[in-house]
Amino acid sequence: MNLAMRRLATTGAGFDADFEQLRHWSADTDAAIEARVAEIVADVRARGDVAVLAYTARFDGLQAASVASLEIDSAELRAAFDTLPAAQRHALQAAADRVRDFHQRQLEASSRSWTYRDCDGSLLGQKVTPLDRVGIYVPGGKAAYPSSVLMNAVPAQVAGVGQIVMVVPTPRGEKNALVLAAAHVAGVHRVFTVGGAQAVAALAYGTATVPRVDKITGPGNAYVASAKRRVFGQVGIDMVAGPSEILVLADGSTPADWVAMDLFSQAEHDELAQSILLCPDAAYIDAVAQAIERLWPEMPRREVIRASLQGRGALVHTRSMQEACELSNRIAPEHLEICAADPGRWEPSLRHAGAIFLGAYSSESLGDYCAGPNHVLPTSGTARFSSPLGVYDFVKRSSLVQVSKAGAQVLGPIAAELAHGEGLQAHARAAEMRVEASDAGVATSPRHTGFALRPVTLDNVDLLVKLAVRPDQQRFVASVAVSLAQAAYRAPGRPLAIYGGDRPVGLLLLWDARRDPDEPADQLYVWRLMVDAAHQGLGHGAAAIRWTIDEARRMGVASVGLSHRPDPGHAGPFYERLGFRYTGDEDEGELKMVFRLADRDDRHAT
Repeated sequence: MNLAMRRLATTGAGFDADFEQLRHWSADTDAAIEARVAEIVADVRARGDVAVLAYTARFDGLQAASVASLEIDSAELRAAFDTLPAAQRHALQAAADRVRDFHQRQLEASSRSWTYRDCDGSLLGQKVTPLDRVGIYVPGGKAAYPSSVLMNAVPAQVAGVGQIVMVVPTPRGEKNALVLAAAHVAGVHRVFTVGGAQAVAALAYGTATVPRVDKITGPGNAYVASAKRRVFGQVGIDMVAGPSEILVLADGSTPADWVAMDLFSQAEHDELAQSILLCPDAAYIDAVAQAIERLWPEMPRREVIRASLQGRGALVHTRSMQEACELSNRIAPEHLEICAADPGRWEPSLRHAGAIFLGAYSSESLGDYCAGPNHVLPTSGTARFSSPLGVYDFVKRSSLVQVSKAGAQVLGPIAAELAHGEGLQAHARAAEMRVEASDAGVATSPRHTGFALRPVTLDNVDLLVKLAVRPDQQRFVASVAVSLAQAAYRAPGRPLAIYGGDRPVGLLLLWDARRDPDEPADQLYVWRLMVDAAHQGLGHGAAAIRWTIDEARRMGVASVGLSHRPDPGHAGPFYERLGFRYTGDEDEGELKMVFRLADRDDRHAT
């Protein structure tokens, strides 16, 4: 019996329709399965352990007096590891080490808490905390998948999950030593020999014996997938996986036998798995087809491979590698191999894939077992919006908001204005009360203890000239020494030292524009404002600006003005939060802003 895969060409008539048919796979579960799963989930939720025991006996042929007797203790997991052949122990440990190293780097890159202080000293950030307890489902029965144990449990352990609970079916009580050994190596805390929809329900709702978890991950059959969908919302889930997929982009430089075997590697999973080759070289496609015919009879799972390749596989002749990349993006495959002499040339064009394997030596099977990245990947085109399982799936993020007294003055009016617009008066009043409390001098743990503006004198000038902004801010503001020199010799500036406690922390340089001999204006101008890098984020700058606004009122001028360079990272948003608005004018390339006291005072009066 031969194995003839479907052949398509992008230049052929009707290609688009054929390609869409190739892409199509419905994730809809049979209605009978959905109904049965709904019944099982409801029963386990209602009867707990009793229902779990009944379904385990019915579906797995495993009789047990209690669910507790279905739990495997850590000693048995360790024993399973110790009794493995040395080669298997080494392979399992080596794979676990690589997976752990990859996910540790992932943790360091994207799963840490962080905070910052804005210009008013408000603390904002994100707190990342691991989940308390997760459940991982590991398939059992005909196939045993120790790699699934590693890929689900190791990132959970790296993330810091408090307890990892594993469920695995053991039909007729037959346990797989490799699976148990993998649980030991991966740091699984509890293991129950329960499978199917009843295991998912037990993890989601908890029973007298099986603890309730916060999230369930891991692959399973249609019943398991349906159960995960049904309990989602009660608990989190990783994804509902469809059939496995591989798409190979080839330029003809990789041995045809290698590509044929890579196509087999997914086809042997099940009859619905999909294996596709995209290549602009027709002769090479012929060579791969010949390799498939020659190698297929040698495969132990050849009938599964044949059904998969003939049912959902394809060899596609494209006009170019670029067109192959475009077709790949339409498919958004689970596994994507770039079997090309220069894979880096094509990788930037590939936007949607669960995992991308670059170069002839990067077989997908290496990623499945031991390269390090996770092999739990989005399928059925969901790589357009989904990601591989990772450390980030086992943590959650909480926003941190600690608004300072000064920050409440800036944010309060903004929030109140928007809340009034939405008709939510309590929201508005809650914001306004913070503003009113600060205006009335209510004690709210002020950050500016010791804030003051003092004249620049011989007593503090040496300390002042040592202050400096951050390196990335130096293009926006001159040094203290330059500012003081300009104030003394270029124009009648008014330099003031900004104090935080008993030491200067910054400089405010004002200029009364009414004294300008060329263009007098009814304005107090902020010529220079700087706060030392070590003292930024504490609200000193905002306090100095507010003092300036009050000073302008005392002087009886109409406005406070300033300008800034338009470069990225400028302080415009900071001044806008304090009430300044752009005038639309420029001054020697700088954008001019103004705080109009009359407008603001009229608004407060109403």
